[in-house]
Amino acid sequence: MENTQNIKMFVKNRPKVVAAYGYGSGIFKQSGYTDKDKPQIDLILVVDDLKKWHLENIKKNPRDYSFTGKLFFKYASVSKLKGLTGITYLSNIKEDGSIYKYGTIEKNDLVSYLETWNSFYLPGRFQKRILPIIDSKEIEVANEKNRNAVLLVALLTLPMNRNKLIDVYTGICGLSYLGDTRMKFAENPRKVLNIVEGSYDSLNEIYGKECPYFKILKDEKIEKYGYDIKKCINACRWHGLEVKGYTFDLQLASYILNPSLKDEIKIVCDYYQYFDLHLHNCNFLQLLHLYHMP
Repeated sequence: MENTQNIKMFVKNRPKVVAAYGYGSGIFKQSGYTDKDKPQIDLILVVDDLKKWHLENIKKNPRDYSFTGKLFFKYASVSKLKGLTGITYLSNIKEDGSIYKYGTIEKNDLVSYLETWNSFYLPGRFQKRILPIIDSKEIEVANEKNRNAVLLVALLTLPMNRNKLIDVYTGICGLSYLGDTRMKFAENPRKVLNIVEGSYDSLNEIYGKECPYFKILKDEKIEKYGYDIKKCINACRWHGLEVKGYTFDLQLASYILNPSLKDEIKIVCDYYQYFDLHLHNCNFLQLLHLYHMP
């Protein structure tokens, strides 16, 4: 792990942040890299007001910005600064013998992305190992939901013949790179496997069988509601997990009430006017909550 004191000092030299996190090969050693390799240090700085923070930082650390970068942060609208992912990056910043890249994002945007997956860019980062430099309870709680959700996705999408923990972790880490064209050209082709092999123990701490979510699955006192619960239970059994406390299956209830109704969750919700579960405006994380989460 990179010298945390240097990283803390780097953050301290910038305007005040709500939270700060480190990630990637510059923070945690990954397999495939030698001690001679010195990857850049990747940071995420969480702020209250994105534009205000950068205007202050331009005065405090002008060398963080190119000439055009200064103009951009001074005159661009907030929506332009946030772009599609809500985060804006500055890179190739040299300080105390290290090279840094850091992204800034507003706290409300980060919490929203972690809870809803309206953008998967940062939730994917936070599903893997991160180094809390300055932590936030609100972000911690939101990320727990994010990690619980991706664990379910990985379990339910694994083939039956790929049922080892390393397969689960590869599925989790690989989700955030799906559709990323850099994986074919610019990135190390073993990047996902390197991440898993280099952080296997930490992934075990996050997603292993003793993680909080699995304890919830086994707790009979916590009732579970879902749609096609049997499928979820079988998927968990493939991976040695036990589900207890399931009390209501919308699919089964729909069949008992109206056997002729087509067995699709959207049709069932429309028919019984479950507007709060309506899928026209329902994102994937809400679907997971509907299907599997207590």
